[in-house]
Amino acid sequence: MAKLYISSVLLVIAACVSNINADGAEGGVATTISAHPYIVSLQGSDGSKVCGGVLIDTTTVVTAAQCLNFYDVSQLVVGVSNGAKVVKIAGSTFNIGFDFTTMENDVALVKLAEAVSVGSIAVATEQPTNGISGVVTSWDASNNLVDIAETVIGTSECGSGDYKYSEDEILSSMLCGLATNANACGALPGSPLIANSQLVGLVSWGYGCGNKGNPAVFTDIPSLASWISSSAKSL
Repeated sequence: MAKLYISSVLLVIAACVSNINADGAEGGVATTISAHPYIVSLQGSDGSKVCGGVLIDTTTVVTAAQCLNFYDVSQLVVGVSNGAKVVKIAGSTFNIGFDFTTMENDVALVKLAEAVSVGSIAVATEQPTNGISGVVTSWDASNNLVDIAETVIGTSECGSGDYKYSEDEILSSMLCGLATNANACGALPGSPLIANSQLVGLVSWGYGCGNKGNPAVFTDIPSLASWISSSAKSL
């Protein structure tokens, strides 16, 4: 168990360090920003994407805590409309309960320096039904937006031993998703998992790519919805 745990920690750290040079999402289906106008990217000044995120109103972005914890936020900007517009960051915060070894509470907020009117997504406040269909949207190696179809799996099933995760790795602030395409891989952290037209998860971590029948692990947004709401008001 100790060896498994250490491996997961090393994998998470390696993934976070290498995101800026990631090959991009694989196994997705081409989509457009008009289909997902709320999608944004956290990126360097040179346009290199390090994380995904979503607008929940005209000035507030929800993303993963690792995107703020492992990068210098002062060096990041937000790409809106698939990078057609770049907006500076006026403020940011991540959940104080975020643990980079377990990836618990992997959620953060970014405040834009100016409002954008491109559309937003609702934050889910109720747990998605186990087995419900969802979609992850991220970027492929050619910097094109792609959708990856997912089947949402609850914490109990995900950590039951049927997959590579144990029950002490899949915590209450997480949920899992099995990609319909067994070769799906490589979505940026903070990329959204949408189900029933609501934000239910954020790409967080996983063993390898979370592919070939092994779930990807997402931030469980409904369990952190109250933090998102209260923190957005004070940011």
